Amino acid sequence: MAKHSQTNLEAPAKTSRAFAYLRVSSDSQVRTDYSDDGLSIAAQREGAGDKAAQLKADIVAEFSDPGRSAYVDLHKRTGFLEMLDELKLRNLDPSTRVDYVIVWSLSRWARNSVDHWQTRDIVRKAGARLISISEPMAGEDTAAAFLYESMIATQNQFQSMQTSENVKRGLRQKASVGGTFGPARLGYLNTVDRLPDGRRVAIVSIDPDRGHFITLAFELYASGQYSLSQLALELDLLGLRSRPTKRTLGGPLGTSAIQRMLRNPYYAGWIIYKRGTPDEMVFQGRHEALVDQETFDRVQSLLAEKRVSGERPQTRQHYLRGSVFCDECGGRLGYGLSTGRTGQRYAYFFCLGRIKRSGCSQRVNIRPELIEAAIADFYRREPVAMTPERIQRSKAAVRALAEVSQEALRQVQDAKTSLIAKLQDQQRRLIRMHLEEGDAISPDAFRDERARMAAEIAAAEQSLAETNRRLSIEVEHVEQALELIEDIQAVYLAADEQTRRGYNQAFFSKLRIRAEYDDGLRLQVQVARAELTGPYAALLAEGFAEDAETELELIRRQATNNEEDGPEGPPSAYRCFELLQNGGGAGIRTRIHGFGDRAHSR
Repeated sequence: MAKHSQTNLEAPAKTSRAFAYLRVSSDSQVRTDYSDDGLSIAAQREGAGDKAAQLKADIVAEFSDPGRSAYVDLHKRTGFLEMLDELKLRNLDPSTRVDYVIVWSLSRWARNSVDHWQTRDIVRKAGARLISISEPMAGEDTAAAFLYESMIATQNQFQSMQTSENVKRGLRQKASVGGTFGPARLGYLNTVDRLPDGRRVAIVSIDPDRGHFITLAFELYASGQYSLSQLALELDLLGLRSRPTKRTLGGPLGTSAIQRMLRNPYYAGWIIYKRGTPDEMVFQGRHEALVDQETFDRVQSLLAEKRVSGERPQTRQHYLRGSVFCDECGGRLGYGLSTGRTGQRYAYFFCLGRIKRSGCSQRVNIRPELIEAAIADFYRREPVAMTPERIQRSKAAVRALAEVSQEALRQVQDAKTSLIAKLQDQQRRLIRMHLEEGDAISPDAFRDERARMAAEIAAAEQSLAETNRRLSIEVEHVEQALELIEDIQAVYLAADEQTRRGYNQAFFSKLRIRAEYDDGLRLQVQVARAELTGPYAALLAEGFAEDAETELELIRRQATNNEEDGPEGPPSAYRCFELLQNGGGAGIRTRIHGFGDRAHSR
């Protein structure tokens, strides 16, 4: 925080005036004494006073930036920028003219050579001179002084760049071995592991006061019963508080902080280096995970689901927000509230592209009721309609495909279970033989064989687990998705806003809105086109039932003519599984969860 103190401008003993600029690079350099300024700032202040006395000048104002880097944070050095503005203002009037700007060293002034010369030029043009206590020649307008000052400025930048590179290399190395860099995340504490040889290794350990709250937060959100705002309230009631810092006392977590926490792979045991950049790398962390990978993945899926089309549930103000887009530029339609001259509030949608992309000509504000009427009319045009006969045919094909595919997978499951049993039997016989034969068997050969068999059993068990996962096809979700299409137009028109929102997000990834004035200068709004979500793009595709029946016939023919396919079963069975799991059940389940029951209760 900038500090600015004034002294008496009318001191008669001296005729020149000076500013003093004081700075240290980090907070650790200022909090080293009873004074908040710290010893380094105090030393610079004393040096500036001595230098001003040599120049027969009064220090009329002091500016400081405790804990600010000179290399990359020039815009954050509020005291420095305030000083330059004050210098230009004062030197407009000869009666308040400032002759010198005193700094401890040029490294305190700037560590970027471009910044150095630009800001030094501001001082020169204002009619003042930069004075460095540590570099006497700096600030002089001579060729030798220019060369000297250029070398110092370049060296300062070199040292800053070199330090930065060394720090980055160190962070990369620490991340690669699973170490945590930076302050411990909420739920952990920075601690030290003392090794027997006397070395001290910086590590993180679980915070006994907060760690269990983090685990609970993931579990509660994974249940699907909490929004971010509800979870924030629940954790507040349970007693979770952020850690106190030098500037804050700690308090309840807001929804943004909780969302960042839920998205952080660190809590599942991972170290992310350069997260969000093209150079991002992921390493297994040495710290203890607070949440298992399955729960973490479930949370990510729910967060993605609740942000379909950019939705933020805790800030949503209209049920169409996040579902409607501009037909011309493809930009999202934003939602706003304005106050008229009478003080009445009115809502409107507008194309965000008119702000971000100047080429969009759709610049009108659209009343929500006009878009609502356009979407209702769009449903009347049957964009997702299927005849009852076609729905029943699709259901029958899906059930038949699932039955055949499940049977093939059960055969694979039985074969893998049998293989595991045989491997375990061989392992028992190997151990028994080792006990009976004793020294007749080489210890090295026994260890190698036992390790090989253990690896084969682990691989077989992992393969079996994958097969069991494939057997978890939930055909009812595909059937439910097809049932939602029945009478969709009538149901949508009679539904409440929440159910309408659910239908829109289940069926459409984007509703493209076109708004234009007719000859009578009345705004006409319509849904020009719509993009179906992945699951419904597959289910509503022309010939879906026919393609499924063809696939079913192919599977049956292969099963009849190719019984020697072996334990892996007919390849088409797996293609069938992928059709159901990726194109149907899993994708549709995330779309209809939470509103399907309300829709079927009609």
